[in-house]
Amino acid sequence: MHSERIHPGPSGFGPSAARLLELKHATPSLIGESMPVRVLRNTISKVARTRMPVLITGETGSGKELVACQLHQQSGCHNRPMVAVNCPALPPDLFHAEVFGYEKGAFTGADKRSPGRVEMAEGGSLFLDEIGDLAPSTQVVLLRFLQDGIYERLGSVKPIRSNVRIIAATHVDLEKACRETGQFREDLYYRLNGLHVHVPPLRDRGDDYRLLAEYFLEEYSRSLGLSSHRFSPDALEAMSRYRWPGNVRELKHLVLQSVVMCERRTIGLHDLGLDPNALESRGPAGRPGMSLKTARMEAERNAITNTLRETGGDVCKAAAILEISRAQLYRLIKTHHLKPGGPSIAR
Repeated sequence: MHSERIHPGPSGFGPSAARLLELKHATPSLIGESMPVRVLRNTISKVARTRMPVLITGETGSGKELVACQLHQQSGCHNRPMVAVNCPALPPDLFHAEVFGYEKGAFTGADKRSPGRVEMAEGGSLFLDEIGDLAPSTQVVLLRFLQDGIYERLGSVKPIRSNVRIIAATHVDLEKACRETGQFREDLYYRLNGLHVHVPPLRDRGDDYRLLAEYFLEEYSRSLGLSSHRFSPDALEAMSRYRWPGNVRELKHLVLQSVVMCERRTIGLHDLGLDPNALESRGPAGRPGMSLKTARMEAERNAITNTLRETGGDVCKAAAILEISRAQLYRLIKTHHLKPGGPSIAR
């Protein structure tokens, strides 16, 4: 994992406004084997070779910063700094001082020269996070810098030429913000959108939710010094049907919460805190992209659940309908963590 060293600027915003990402160790790779993630990995490897500006788009929590770190790590400037600026956290009147630096005496309290984020990222990458939330007045300042690569510290007239790669990210539809609402400058949009990388939402990544959940589960169990946990079949089945509006960030939070709060080795559906009403229903064939093994398990579980509902939890009748022995049905009920006539089956 990468470590971070925080450089608070004159605003005192500290980590919420900007931070220097020191990639002392290899940036964690994108976890997943779905086709969208494979395409994303391939795109990153191609885009990383250039010094052109990159615009990363994707829903909140989908992993845009991780993609930015991957772009930097795989680029020719990976041994140089990567500095991240959280655009929404930076008030317009402080943007110039924070991003381009200031000279001694430039304003009250400026008792010495201070480098800006651009200067700190010299030779490396400047990551402008959530660029779509940048104030219109600040967009003009940024556009001038992108046009010629020259800036001035606040309180100085001496031009400084910069050699940084710009990586911007947003969850906002910038093209719509340009043409329909006018909230974003079209000329700035085209400057930033030299190359485009889209991060898919978790709901479009097939079974990646399981790989991510098990990765976070292992990481949190180890870092918190807790015994290893595992997910129950009903928890995994529910995760496969959840839409994940908060994407990977939401999954990560739920896994952490369940590791801390669960008093058993097995994490069940109720430990995750997923709203049962937010789970998608589907037929026994499962969803597109599902492995054959998972589809069979789900079809088996659905068949048992529906049959036990029809028989009011009568195992003998259900076994007869399913054409299996009572002993075999009891084993399957135990495997799928079902309860005959219980709340997980009864209407």
